[in-house]
Amino acid sequence: MKRSLFLLSFFLLSSLCAEKIGLLVMATYKYTHFIPPLIESARKHFCKNHEVTFFVFTDGEIPQSDDIVQIYQPRLGWPFDTMMRFEVYAKHSDLLASQDYLYACDADMLFVDTVSDEILGERVATLHPGFVGMRGSYERNPLSLAYTSADEGKFYFCGGFLGGKTEELLKMAKTVSERIQDDLTRGVIAEWHDEAHWNRYCIDHEPTLILTPSYCYPEELSLNYHKRLLALCKKHKDWQQPLE
Repeated sequence: MKRSLFLLSFFLLSSLCAEKIGLLVMATYKYTHFIPPLIESARKHFCKNHEVTFFVFTDGEIPQSDDIVQIYQPRLGWPFDTMMRFEVYAKHSDLLASQDYLYACDADMLFVDTVSDEILGERVATLHPGFVGMRGSYERNPLSLAYTSADEGKFYFCGGFLGGKTEELLKMAKTVSERIQDDLTRGVIAEWHDEAHWNRYCIDHEPTLILTPSYCYPEELSLNYHKRLLALCKKHKDWQQPLE
């Protein structure tokens, strides 16, 4: 009897502690190919003690499931498919507001080990695996709103995995999308697109939690970090194609 009461109490406590976590993935054109293995790997490794919903923005066919929300997103061509993703997230803020936390993940990634409560934070950024201990490739064009002067910037963050509290993620998405649109009206595109604007935002709004490159680990490299989320190897020119 006591054991049954203990198990019931544990179950109720666990349910009360569970958070609603949305994983946001942009996958148009060829990138829909990555969705089934990404979601399968996330179901095995990503925040298993929480209620996870996959929000997939796509123009293709993807698996149908109760934990997947498919939102139609037309292909924009390179570099806009990725660069405009924050605008798309902001556009669907009413839908995404149902979650406690939101994390944006590149489509061409794969969870290979446990990713859990250690990622939960207000504003969460991941160190770029190519610039650990270095200043990084900040935007150098002063005409861009992503511009970062030589005396700014301590850490350089990747765009492959980021997130945080829903309110904070959506606030960031709105700000970054407005800055990108402002650049575009003046014929300016940052060298590293949305990643440049994300890093500018992190200088202005310091992340409350910084993750190691374990959460954006290049598949083809050998780094001194534990592999948790792989950035899959591919020939970028085969995937980065503008609209004809």
